[in-house]
Amino acid sequence: MGEIQIQKIQRTVQVKDGDNKRKKVQKTYGKIIYRKTLSLDDMAEHIMKHGSVYTEDVVIGVITKLKSCMQEMLADGHKVKLDGIGTLYPTLTSEGVEDAKDYSPSENVTRVGIAFLADQSRKSMYKARYMRDTVNLSTKLYSELTGEESGGSGNENQNQNENGGGSQNQGGNENQGGGGTTNPPSGGGGGNEND
Repeated sequence: MGEIQIQKIQRTVQVKDGDNKRKKVQKTYGKIIYRKTLSLDDMAEHIMKHGSVYTEDVVIGVITKLKSCMQEMLADGHKVKLDGIGTLYPTLTSEGVEDAKDYSPSENVTRVGIAFLADQSRKSMYKARYMRDTVNLSTKLYSELTGEESGGSGNENQNQNENGGGSQNQGGNENQGGGGTTNPPSGGGGGNEND
């Protein structure tokens, strides 16, 4: 499929020792090195390179129309599901009131936004397990930048997964039995997903 470059970062985290006492230890986590953010023009050009019969301007036109129609539907309270990609839906944050008759959307809603849920169908390429099995994870680029030995990539990660975890939660405490996803507190990547 592709290759995701991983940067090694060190964090001080608290763990429990054998006596159930908390102690601080240094741990190394992985964080994705993002290559760049692709624009609409970049994506249209990429689609054309995959043998599309449509020219770049037609692809841009269709995506632009999809974008404006999605905005309209989301603003009308609809969820928009793009099969094989995911679902966008409106969300809000609201302050609570003790008496229901005192609740006012204009006064109590503090934020309205859009959320995205990646397609979770059985064969979706966006599921954490599928990504884990098909994407090559590498520290090669990081190692070239730092002069550090990389210690392998790709299939080595599969062995960690078979041994029961390697997943970390945001607090940095180990969380056994996950899909091997790391989510350091600084936010270097997507959220942990349950398959």
